[in-house]
Amino acid sequence: MGRKRTPRPYSVKAREVGSELRKHRESADLSLRQLALRLGWPHPNLSFIETGARPASATDVARYLGGCGPVKDSDYEWLVKLAAEPDNPNLVRSHEPSLSAELRSLIVQESLATVIAAYEPAKIHGLLQTENYAHALLCWGGLLTPDSIELRVRARMARQGLFQQRKPPRCTFFLHEHAVRTLVGDCQVMHEQLLYLLLCGGQPCCTIRVVLDSAGPYHAWSSFRIMDYDKYPSIVYTEGVSTGTFLEAPSDVVTHRNMLSSIDRAALDKEESRAWLLDLAAAYDRAEAAPSCPQQTAPD
Repeated sequence: MGRKRTPRPYSVKAREVGSELRKHRESADLSLRQLALRLGWPHPNLSFIETGARPASATDVARYLGGCGPVKDSDYEWLVKLAAEPDNPNLVRSHEPSLSAELRSLIVQESLATVIAAYEPAKIHGLLQTENYAHALLCWGGLLTPDSIELRVRARMARQGLFQQRKPPRCTFFLHEHAVRTLVGDCQVMHEQLLYLLLCGGQPCCTIRVVLDSAGPYHAWSSFRIMDYDKYPSIVYTEGVSTGTFLEAPSDVVTHRNMLSSIDRAALDKEESRAWLLDLAAAYDRAEAAPSCPQQTAPD
């Protein structure tokens, strides 16, 4: 195990590799000390790798997993490949058809976070989507196969288990008016989605706030989320059409935090947002039997 590397502690990649390795050790019912003895490694070094304080090389990962016993080939190959990647300040994840790299990275970072603040200008945030909304959204455009759509819908619903954790992160979701007025599916889908937003917003760990069109051209900003941690530096996640990027440079975090402060000042407060969403849900409900949905007629 190399000791001369100069680690960049708690990088996104290092914490992701460490978190996944720890899961394999715990699945093998091994303590840190037991695995350290098996591998002949100093106990503190193993702890540093699991917490992300020391980046693990591909060789370290291979030996670690070997000490844990049988591991799925797909898990082994993914972790070894991830450990071999350069430890850059911006970690880019492609939206592969299998979702393995994209979702594994995002799920790890979300599950470790203590605070998540997200802004969505064009669609409902994935952690707040109903199954019907998610399915209709992914079907739109015809870019994905039916199997890929179903896989992504199931994965998106599974991610919402984040709110059922023993200590869920405190989440604040800023949704632009455009995101909740844009018709996805039909009026019934939208009515169901609005009711689900109201349900989610009633949870102690979840706050939903609306940014109205009248507040300014905030819809021109891309979606992003800031994730804060007890033990790790904060990171920003941005999502494009084909990639998701984790930004961990302090300057990037500060820039997006300043953007979030501006959004926070412009948004309706929690109770105002709830009342606005309730009125819009009622408008969608009334429009279910009408020829068109209330894109321009819902309450301001």
